Amino acid sequence: MKEISTFELIARNFARFAAVSGVIALVIWLTWVMLDFEHMQSGFTLPQSVY
Repeated sequence: MKEISTFELIARNFARFAAVSGVIALVIWLTWVMLDFEHMQSGFTLPQSVY
């Protein structure tokens, strides 16, 4: 097993943390958008055209 520097270890852990955070944020955002979309469908009507 080759030696890895402390910096490399920190960089790898940070990269893993960033990737996981990004995925979690994406899932939360998609859930929020879907819930908001359902809310809009049930309680929001488009304005009628003036023509």
